[in-house]
Amino acid sequence: MSERRREIEFLLLTMFAAVPLYATQAISFIPLIAFDVVMIGIVLRVLSGRDPELIPLPVMRGLAIAYILFYAVDAAVISRSAISASTHLVLFIAAYQPMEPANRRNEAQRLLTASLIFVASVATATHIAIVPFVIAFAFLLFRQLIHLSHRDSVEAAGVAAVEPPATRAAAFYVCGTTAIGILLFPMLPRVRNPLVPGMMGSLSSASTGLSDTINFNDQRTITNDATVVSRVWMGPEAIPFFTPLRLRGMIYERFRNNEWVQGRRDFMPLDGRNGAVRIARPSGYTRPAAIQQRFIIGRRLFLPVGTYEVAGVPQIVEYPTRDMYTAWQSRSDVINYDVHMAWSTTPLRIQRMTVTNYPIRPEVLAMARQIVGSETDAMKQAKRIESYLSTRFRYVPDPAQLGPARVNVDDFLLRVHRGHCEYFAAGMVALMTALDVPSRIVGGFYGGKLNPLTGYFIVRREDAHAWVEVFDGNGWRTFDPTPASLRPGNAQSGLIVAYASALSDSINYFWDRYILTFGLADQIALAAELISQARLAMANLNRSTRTAVVNLLTVRYLAALAGFLALAMLTLWIARRRRPAFELLRDHLRARGIEVGPSMTMEEALAELRRKQPEVAELLQPLPAFVAATRFRARLRRNGSASSCASASPCSGVPTRRTCDARSVRAG
Repeated sequence: MSERRREIEFLLLTMFAAVPLYATQAISFIPLIAFDVVMIGIVLRVLSGRDPELIPLPVMRGLAIAYILFYAVDAAVISRSAISASTHLVLFIAAYQPMEPANRRNEAQRLLTASLIFVASVATATHIAIVPFVIAFAFLLFRQLIHLSHRDSVEAAGVAAVEPPATRAAAFYVCGTTAIGILLFPMLPRVRNPLVPGMMGSLSSASTGLSDTINFNDQRTITNDATVVSRVWMGPEAIPFFTPLRLRGMIYERFRNNEWVQGRRDFMPLDGRNGAVRIARPSGYTRPAAIQQRFIIGRRLFLPVGTYEVAGVPQIVEYPTRDMYTAWQSRSDVINYDVHMAWSTTPLRIQRMTVTNYPIRPEVLAMARQIVGSETDAMKQAKRIESYLSTRFRYVPDPAQLGPARVNVDDFLLRVHRGHCEYFAAGMVALMTALDVPSRIVGGFYGGKLNPLTGYFIVRREDAHAWVEVFDGNGWRTFDPTPASLRPGNAQSGLIVAYASALSDSINYFWDRYILTFGLADQIALAAELISQARLAMANLNRSTRTAVVNLLTVRYLAALAGFLALAMLTLWIARRRRPAFELLRDHLRARGIEVGPSMTMEEALAELRRKQPEVAELLQPLPAFVAATRFRARLRRNGSASSCASASPCSGVPTRRTCDARSVRAG
């Protein structure tokens, strides 16, 4: 690769490091756009064969000196954040460094600056799309490092050498570091992510029932937002009893100046036992559920209606109003916890409920009495009002369709007869107040979609909804006057689209649960699980060993073992009975009166025998050749050639090895 192409890749790497900052919005778009404009200008100059000095170097040096004072102003006044101001400074340095003279050799500093931009991008990102970005950046970074390492090595050695291809080596390093990172991830210390909040904000300005108040004086609009708020897993046996799912987020029980507000604001820490906090008394059918929730309003917990116990939250306080709960000590942006739900619940403390302070006009009172007729039971009255509103009134999904004129609750009930879910809920509370029955508006999330791949309900911001709770003397009962077919979560999609959405969310769930929110508690649980599995494996091994020993001690196995040992001993005895030819000759010579010493060869022993007993020595003369042929036969067979045989014996030109061996013995 030429130096020009290498420099262009270097510049593009620096620009690429800042790409996620556009999505995370950790800094404003203006400095990012200015940075990219300058870098593109430098790239165009390099492509045309000119030097990268887009702005005269003296001007850039003056700007660098002035930036020292500007940094303090940026951190205190403009960005109001030291992290954002530092990111601006790094971007300025990254644009300044390529314009320095070529003889300065500042590639190492430029790589460090690009890496700092990369860290800022990763530290502010929470979406799984950051993974391919990290892999691509690491690959390009390794290519540059390999090139710089080769260049410095060649200069230090003072010899010319062809630079090897860096693509395969960079891919190898990326794969290796990825594998090491995956193995070490469960053991690394936990750091909160994102370090800088990205695109996650509150819904304080949305008309979805999740603002601090429901203000009918303001012109309101509703826009769809697919951001995931919560994932709720419950067993298949619990789904028919606890769906459609309702997550309680806000409670509005006081009225003032055409605005519904929250009630008293007490701060009441709740005590738990064994990591679980009881918030109500259960009755009827009960089942557990697991929840992963993203905080969008402070540290507010969105608990399913019917929850009576919460586990896995360090400290829960009842705040800001009654029956609303906050995770006080949670520092992450996503939390995982368990709940227990019951078919019906009652408060832990005896409570005296009063009706709301909504001012009742005679027309509203007459309307309420007309709807309920002669019915005196409060719950049946609520049921009739719910049915009346859901069938006689028209649902409007966007409040902007109501027109510019201000519409209050009385107008909705007596004149307009159309509105969105907040009007339906407020209208029912007004009618129940006219009948002197305690009731309140509840804002939260409704329905959600069941993920068929993982079995959990996914709840998004667009599932925000408002409904009504009526007090029956013991606890609050849920009613929803909004037409059922027009509530959130009723949009239909094709099978392929539904499964593609489920697969995408399953991947995001794994990313959120086991990457972003994998904390110290998960590490402890993983270690405890590994220890438990190791103990279980050891127990199974001991059990298997004892079972094997018991089986081996039976008569059949003992008999088989005895037969095997007898066969082994017989084989060993036969092997020991086979004695080498030299030992046989030595014993034979001893019987003839010839003593063979430990260092005496067979030829020397036969020479001694020939001197004392020539007639016997003549008979034993072929033995040395036979022993040599026997000893070297294996070697001759491995060589596999007639010439080897000929070199080992006096025989030559023999057609077969067996004939050669026999003649060698006779020749001896």
